Amino acid sequence: MNIAGLHGFNVRDGGKKTVDCVGLYAIDAGYNYDYDQADYGYFNLWMIRLSKSEHRANVLKRIVRAVENSDVIIMHSNGSNFGIQALNMLDDKYAYSKIAIHISPALDCDTPIPRSVKAQLVLHTPHDFWVKLSSYLLFNHPWGRMGANGYTGFDKRNTNIRVPEVKGHSKWFHVNHIFDTWKHCNSFIKENRNATSL
Repeated sequence: MNIAGLHGFNVRDGGKKTVDCVGLYAIDAGYNYDYDQADYGYFNLWMIRLSKSEHRANVLKRIVRAVENSDVIIMHSNGSNFGIQALNMLDDKYAYSKIAIHISPALDCDTPIPRSVKAQLVLHTPHDFWVKLSSYLLFNHPWGRMGANGYTGFDKRNTNIRVPEVKGHSKWFHVNHIFDTWKHCNSFIKENRNATSL
């Protein structure tokens, strides 16, 4: 199975210290992990809010290609925002074919699950201060509190796992938590890899 990692915003290392920390565990478990194809580079807050920019459109095209080539997409923070947009852009031939894993996603709690997704996991912690703060951004900002509260919609393709031991937005990737973070991901992948659409 092919896995792509999709990092958050305000990141200059391509996700090396966050979402790509699961890469070695994934490879050790026999998966193919793509460190680069979904790397969208540095985005600050204003770049995210300028939804019509050519740069943003090119970034989404890059992410769509990465998502097309992946069976599993592991997303963190704003990576979930961009990842959901890319998953929604996939052709109908990809319907119910992808496993989406969100780690402290910067999304509204009731963000609809894309048709291309057959199963979605949300790892969330009540200690995610940054997604709570982001929910106060004005003017229809796409971020929300899913990373703190989990998914609250009614789509049965979703599974929430609340992990209060993780004390911050990116602490999932800290040496004390990274193995457990990967275990949650791997268990979900194994459970859903052969699942068919609902």
